[in-house]
Amino acid sequence: MDFKTILNGREYGLPIVEIKKGLSIAVFDMLSSKKLSDDACTALYDKLKSSGMDLSKVDTVLSAETKGVILAYRIAEYIGCEMTILRKEQKIYHKNVTKGAVNTYTTKDEHYLYLDNNQIPKLKGKNVLIVDDVVSTGSSLSAMESILEQVGANICGKAFVFAEGEAAERGDIVFVNPLPLL
Repeated sequence: MDFKTILNGREYGLPIVEIKKGLSIAVFDMLSSKKLSDDACTALYDKLKSSGMDLSKVDTVLSAETKGVILAYRIAEYIGCEMTILRKEQKIYHKNVTKGAVNTYTTKDEHYLYLDNNQIPKLKGKNVLIVDDVVSTGSSLSAMESILEQVGANICGKAFVFAEGEAAERGDIVFVNPLPLL
């Protein structure tokens, strides 16, 4: 059984997977298809344009590994600005980092997002647009916001392809479509 959704005028079936007893989600795997990734990026950009946000004021688009890389790259390309990616692990070549804690439905334990502090000039005092594939519990978003606050960035928007469960009721985000928790 799939959950049907429309992105950029095309219908997609997202597989429904039980992630724990009594809780299933519709899995949005942008990495599984170029067409799906293209449609998701275009749909999010179109939603941002229609949201009234002044995209000409965005200096940097920020997201987290892994699916967020595609979104950040494409949205930054559409807008004509910089991008920065938060990593899910501290690499040995990241000598100095800023980090934020994350607990989500789809990971087993608490983990962190890491900003290579060499990226701070793209963020400090800049207007930053956060983008990601799905917002659900808000834990990843909170980690991104914490990191941006620590480095003195101005968050000018938060945008997602999907808002899952109660996240669809948030008034502080832009999203293309809701996703149910089943």
